[in-house]
Amino acid sequence: MTTGSVNMYRRTCRRVGLDRNPMRRREDRVQTMVAAALALVFLILVPLLVMSVGARVYRTETAVVQAKTAQLHQVDATVTETGKAPLYAPIMPAKVQWKDADGVVHTDDYQSTTVVSPGQSVTVWLNGANKIVEPPSSTQALSKAVLLTSGALFGAMLLVVGCYFTLRRSLDRRRLRMWEMEWATADLRWGSHS
Repeated sequence: MTTGSVNMYRRTCRRVGLDRNPMRRREDRVQTMVAAALALVFLILVPLLVMSVGARVYRTETAVVQAKTAQLHQVDATVTETGKAPLYAPIMPAKVQWKDADGVVHTDDYQSTTVVSPGQSVTVWLNGANKIVEPPSSTQALSKAVLLTSGALFGAMLLVVGCYFTLRRSLDRRRLRMWEMEWATADLRWGSHS
């Protein structure tokens, strides 16, 4: 180790309260040790929350999407007419037409997320009643898993930080009482020498 790295190591230890400074009180050491323990707890909680909450939500939402997808089917439809796309939404209204397995022609409104023109073929999703529905989401499971896992991590972080600041406030009060007591003792000693 070089002298610079030794000095940096000592400075870091002193800043986090891990040096052998005789001026550090017991409360200072308790605060440092509790902060380290809470950081370790949080670092252990992160993978546990991700694996338990995130994985469970992802599996559940994937099963929901698969169940919805099983109730739907795709058909190729032909655009018969288009409407004017509103400026505020990236959707182009259109009417589409398709034939079912029995050869019956169906016509329904369709909201395209791309520009379509009459005569163009588009793939639409239908429910059991042959009505056009939104296609199953390929990102729903991951989105919900990330959202709920982030919420759980944020809650765990708030809990850990709240515990630390509650302890710190309690220790600060105790340090203040000790500081006042030491000043009173010093005042008695110094005042008696006059």
